Amino acid sequence: MANSSGASEVKVSGGNPKPTAPAVHRELAALRVLGTSVTQVSAVKSAAEGDLGIKLDLITLDGAAAQQRGALLPKSFDIYDQWFHDLDLIWPTGSLQPLQINRLARWNEINDLPKTGRLSTEHVRLAGADPSHQLYVQLDGGLSNVPTERISMLPTVHNADGFALLGNEDAESWGALLDPKYAGRVILQSDPAIGAFDMLLALQATGQMRPANMADLSLAEIDTLIAHLSKLRSAGQFHRIWNDESEAIEAMMQGAPMIGSLWWSGGIRLKAEGIPVRMIVPTEGCRGWFGGLSLAAHLDGRERDAAYEYLNWWLDGTPGAILARNGAYMANHSAVREKLGAEEWAFWYEGTPAKVPIRDPLGREIYAVGEKREGGSYYERMSKVVVWDSVMTEHNYLMRRWAHAINQ
Repeated sequence: MANSSGASEVKVSGGNPKPTAPAVHRELAALRVLGTSVTQVSAVKSAAEGDLGIKLDLITLDGAAAQQRGALLPKSFDIYDQWFHDLDLIWPTGSLQPLQINRLARWNEINDLPKTGRLSTEHVRLAGADPSHQLYVQLDGGLSNVPTERISMLPTVHNADGFALLGNEDAESWGALLDPKYAGRVILQSDPAIGAFDMLLALQATGQMRPANMADLSLAEIDTLIAHLSKLRSAGQFHRIWNDESEAIEAMMQGAPMIGSLWWSGGIRLKAEGIPVRMIVPTEGCRGWFGGLSLAAHLDGRERDAAYEYLNWWLDGTPGAILARNGAYMANHSAVREKLGAEEWAFWYEGTPAKVPIRDPLGREIYAVGEKREGGSYYERMSKVVVWDSVMTEHNYLMRRWAHAINQ
């Protein structure tokens, strides 16, 4: 979900001076971080290595490939940098170890959303695997939302996603993805834990499906979803069903009209290239996702100590400021606010019109003075989440049927 090339040209403002990197880490091998282009941005890597004196080896794969490697090759990485919904697949394999909360220096600054599934005490818990369901490690080794002293994953970046639209047409409903006028111009994410929800939201918006629980379909409901997907695929509705976001960006660059699954970082990259893509916040609500960092089960000793330093660095505001410029939110806002300019903070988190040109991590203008981010403030945008990316009870069945349908 982010452009992983190039170094940051935007200076981080505010905050305290950087501490001198500990010399002890110079003797350690590089920490191998397995993840996706969502967070594996060169500006983040450079900042972490400079601040901590820790070498990082980024293993950047698409989401499904990262999941597979995380589950099957646990000794091939040290840190797992992915999504909370992955834990339903990865945690039972024993690839990851619990994190001790008392080793997370700014744990108390993390907001309520990943801890409780709510933005506030008044906010209703939403459908799907909000991160709190997989956060706390229980005595039996399982995961739930019952607080303990150990967690599975450090909550970091997150967002509320709609769909992208390139062209002069107006579209405010997920149902636009199914509109025949966009035949051959729709892009869809291939991971069923993500793309299936875009399709379900579109089918529900058009009255073609009314699942009892969108986040956990029955076998019969999966069959109905796949029947719709196969029919659309055969009719030529899709321009591309993509694995890596670079494929979605390439599709959007082929010209208007184009509509469908695109993450905010991809939208930012297109805006930086002068392509007037709009990130639509659908009237029916958004699909939410939450990312985080976990430690591999084999990690111990000085390597684990260095890994904890890296996790704590993720809460110091620097990566949150870099990724804010890619459209993502961080779990602890106060630290990010210290590292963003006041105008940037007001634009990205408060949803106010830009008082200065808003730039991406490479310093390229993406919003002009007077423009607003689509969807409003952090609270407004995250309140629009109606379902979270999830691994369903019948995920294996969905995955097999979904894969067959998109590859037919």
